[in-house]
Amino acid sequence: MKLVHSNKFEANKWLIVARWFYAPAIFAMGLLSKLDPLGENVFPLPMMLLLFSIFILINVIFLVIIKKLEFANNVKWVNLFGTCQILAELAFFMIVLHFSGGVENVAPIFFFIPIVSSIILFSPLGSLFIALVSGSLINGYLLLENYGMVQNIFGYSGQGKLEYAEFLSKLSTTVVITAVYFIVGSLSGYLSSALKKREMQLSESKRQTQLQSEKLKLLNEEYNSFARRLVRKDLELKKENAEISKLDMDRRDFVSTVAHQLRTPLSAIKWTLNILLEESSGKLNTDQRMLLLKTYESNERIINLIQDMLGADKAEFKTADFSPVEINLLDLISNILPDFRSPVEKKNIKIEVQSEKDIPRAFVDPQKMRAVFQNLIENAVKYSKRNGWIKIIILREGNKLKVSVEDNGIGIPTSEQPNLFKKFFRAQNAIKLETNGTGLGLFIIKSIIEKHGGNISFESQENHGTKFMFTLPIANA
Repeated sequence: MKLVHSNKFEANKWLIVARWFYAPAIFAMGLLSKLDPLGENVFPLPMMLLLFSIFILINVIFLVIIKKLEFANNVKWVNLFGTCQILAELAFFMIVLHFSGGVENVAPIFFFIPIVSSIILFSPLGSLFIALVSGSLINGYLLLENYGMVQNIFGYSGQGKLEYAEFLSKLSTTVVITAVYFIVGSLSGYLSSALKKREMQLSESKRQTQLQSEKLKLLNEEYNSFARRLVRKDLELKKENAEISKLDMDRRDFVSTVAHQLRTPLSAIKWTLNILLEESSGKLNTDQRMLLLKTYESNERIINLIQDMLGADKAEFKTADFSPVEINLLDLISNILPDFRSPVEKKNIKIEVQSEKDIPRAFVDPQKMRAVFQNLIENAVKYSKRNGWIKIIILREGNKLKVSVEDNGIGIPTSEQPNLFKKFFRAQNAIKLETNGTGLGLFIIKSIIEKHGGNISFESQENHGTKFMFTLPIANA
């Protein structure tokens, strides 16, 4: 028979430890039975003490052997050792049975001990086998009594050869005891099997838990490693962002410084050219005036370019100074339109401004919004045909104002429309019509409107005009 306990050494040691408890209990039962005045205990006390001492000595020997086997991790011999323990118990209880007077005493009860012990060491079939051996021993002993064969063995204290009726009575008792042995063995075996199965399930569950724990540990290590890399990357990005911000600030300072430094001499040149053109320093002939006019126009273009560059730089700068207040857009437009009187009259362009009745005020920066309308109206006038028209419409749309500036001018080619709001972009048909221009106006407009929380779009068809539409916040909306 093979041991089935998950730890064979522990199972054998458990049986050895258990004997320190039940051996004294059996001995105490024997002493009490001798004190009973009505009892018929014929077990000699000296023999009882001798057997108890031998039992204790054998248990000590078993303890020494199992420790040596465990130390050497000798799994091969531990199965045989467990079998020897059970056989030793059976032999010891047979001796007790013999000295106590046979099967009619309480000795058959002690055979339950090796049956239960076998459950700990062996499979359910092993416990049934020990139950069969135990039943065979007590029934075999009864048969030997019946034929008068054990009466001659040393220590027998029975009544001699049995009568037939007495034999049948004792036989029925031993058969019942044998049946109980089998019942106890089978039930205990079933419980042991269930417990072992449960133990295996718990062991598997523990293994799975440990496996999951290891996986979680690995995932946690990967997460920590990723987090560390992410922190390092974040620090690197912050450092790079700080460097980019510094470079951007240096660039803005450079553009602002250069623009302001250029504007001063250019303004002086403009002032000088004005004096010459006004002929304050003397009369000019036709060729001289033409040359001075060309110089004046070129100087004016450079001044406008510098102003647009400064305007684009401010519009691009996120922390640009915006000071929104409540204003009436119709008043702002009315204030801007007189600036375009000369080119409008020259081209005979009709400008029409429409709005809803009691249109609400806008909550915007007046200076920035003036630049928006000036750029849009200037483009509409510049690229409108002679006898053209311009419509400016202001409507309320929910909690915003919707403004549109429409003309019937040259329009924008479809292929060039995606680039319209990019810096320094100008459509080819616009360049042919008007060579002057920086391509920064619409970029500035888009930036200003978006910083007000609005959005801008357009509709255009080449040679059929362009319509710009944008939204602005309403005051107290």
